[in-house]
Amino acid sequence: MRTSAALCMAAALALATALQALPASAQEAPLPPVDAGAKDPSWVQFQKRLATAVEQRDVKFLLSILDPKVRNSFEKPDGVKAFVEQWDLDTAAKAKDSPLWTELRSMLRFGAAPVEAATGERLLCLPYVAVTFPPTIDPFLFAAVVIADAPVFSKPSTQAPIVANLSHQIVGVEDWDLDDESKSPQRWVKVVLKNGGGYMASEHIRSAIEARACFTRSRGKVPNAGPWRMISLTVGGG
Repeated sequence: MRTSAALCMAAALALATALQALPASAQEAPLPPVDAGAKDPSWVQFQKRLATAVEQRDVKFLLSILDPKVRNSFEKPDGVKAFVEQWDLDTAAKAKDSPLWTELRSMLRFGAAPVEAATGERLLCLPYVAVTFPPTIDPFLFAAVVIADAPVFSKPSTQAPIVANLSHQIVGVEDWDLDDESKSPQRWVKVVLKNGGGYMASEHIRSAIEARACFTRSRGKVPNAGPWRMISLTVGGG
């Protein structure tokens, strides 16, 4: 089950209505990948260090890079205490199985997009999809294909015929979490296209309202992390 996708996607009738209301270009509009930090050595180093911490489930490192007023979601107040409670990091046993590691691992697959905060600070936010997804397109009904030449199958199975190949574009979504017909552990997403629809592997598509994290340069170097700190980790587009 996708831990931070919308808890309830619109029904097929609502999706069809939305598809009709939007211009065809919105249904399969391009959404190219962005990696704004790729040329910043400090960001690249920090991202690698964070990835290592995720694999090691290193709570100490993660807490060391949090801004004291880190923004949280699910109506939680800001701050480190609420962050720890939200992600079950308050004991070693709970932290080991925290959904946070899955969320961060998923985000780190993607490049970061630049955002200018209200204070004028330049932020880098992961994943780019959450930042660059067009505000005029409903993120509850549409999502982004995040690889090139992603196959769309006629049924939720890699044994089924391929009906289309999609690359870095926006598509309608009718169902986010389907079983594989061949009993494989592969999860599937049912997509709606201008000329029909089909099924995509869940890792090839991402919702704009899944978890996102934003980072800013720290005034002082964070030990073992470099000059970056996490100022928010939110779910649901907030």
